[in-house]
This record gives sequence, structure tokens and C-alpha cells, in this order.
Amino acid sequence: MNAIAEDISNKTEIPVRCENSHDYDDIDIRNISGKWEAVELYMHLSNEGVKIYKSCPRITIWETEDMPVSTFGPNTENPPHHVQHMTARFHQEFRNLRLLWDEAGQTIEYAMYFRNDSAGYWQVFHGQNGTLTIRPNYQQFDGTVQVLKAVNDHLVLNFCQEASNGRPAQLYTVLFSREPGAMLRWEIESVHALLQNKKLSVASRRMVCGNGAEKPILSVLFSLTSCLFVFVVRSS
Repeated sequence: MNAIAEDISNKTEIPVRCENSHDYDDIDIRNISGKWEAVELYMHLSNEGVKIYKSCPRITIWETEDMPVSTFGPNTENPPHHVQHMTARFHQEFRNLRLLWDEAGQTIEYAMYFRNDSAGYWQVFHGQNGTLTIRPNYQQFDGTVQVLKAVNDHLVLNFCQEASNGRPAQLYTVLFSREPGAMLRWEIESVHALLQNKKLSVASRRMVCGNGAEKPILSVLFSLTSCLFVFVVRSS
């Protein structure tokens, strides 16, 4: 079962406003480029509770000079002068990103852009490509992606789309890790606290790639057992 392909639209009619917090305006995109492993998805507009998925979603982020190519509208192979001027100005003020979501070979590719003075707040070009997007329950995302946390070993991205033109609101956040496998419980709880401070609920979440609730408990028990073993050995 794919963790991202299920319905992620607004089920609670909560008003959604996609505002830039400006926390990561100065982030160096090179520091968050590359591959990340998904750990948890937080569904802020859903009442689904906690679900555990066996799939292991991964993303790859990279910067590109290429602007997305639309299949609609007039031919742009030889654009008029004013279009060339607008394109040049765009490249001066904005930069382009790609984000590829890969889940067991099933993909979604997001094309995005951001202002030079707001590198942690990305606007998504309408329309994603990839094999997951052709599923009947997939909803195209036409909102923003914002960096809520970026450290060496984990990354938190918020996906936000306001309701408009008949499209439902979408609001969800994904926690990623540089390394595969379960994250430490205190690291995950620090992300929960961050989201709650931003009034983003973590009550409904999807745990993926073996990051079930039982993992941290086993880890703590193993640590306590190890400490006890060391104490017994030293006392004997």
C-alpha cells in the first residue's frame, strides 16, 4: 500500500492558509539536496489516527536550470522578445527545484521554484508527473512546500494547498531521515513538539518503512538491558 497515494484532502473543513514562516529563508539548497528516507507523514486535516505502512518512500531533491515544460498553449520553441525578457527576469529572481517521490518504483515528480530571498519556501508548478499520479485517487498538488526543519540527519517538509477553484485544501507534513531505519524516539518527539508549536496536529500520522510504535520501545528496553548487563559485569 502506498503511503502518499491515499486521499489527503481536507476532511475537517479547517481553513488552510499557506503562509511563509521565513525560518529557513537563508538555507543553502545544497545542504538538503540528495536522497532522503521518509519516516512519518502527518495528516493535519484528517482523523484517521495512526497507521503503519510497510512501504519505504524516498525522495530526491535537486536544483535545475530547466523550467517545467507545459504541453498546453502556443509553441514556445521560438518565443517572442517580451517572453524571452520575462524568462530572463524570472531566472534572476527565482530558482528551480525538482522533488522526486519514489515508493517501490512508483513515482511522483514535483517541479517547483523559489525566490532567491526565500529559499525555504517553494511554489509548486501545477501538475505532477509519475506513475502514482495516474491513480484514480491521486489529487494533483498545486500549493507550496516549506522547510520546517533542516539538520544534518533529518528534514521536515510541509505541503500546503489552499482550497480554491473547486480544489480541496491539502495540508500534511513529512519527516525524512538521511539514513534508512527507525529514528530515535526523542528525535521524533522533538519534531512532534515543533509541529504542535506551529498548531499542526500530529494525531493522524502514517508511519512508514518499519518506523512503527514498537520500535522505540524495544530500543529503550535494549538500552536499559545493556546498562544493567554492564553494571552486573563491573560488580562481579
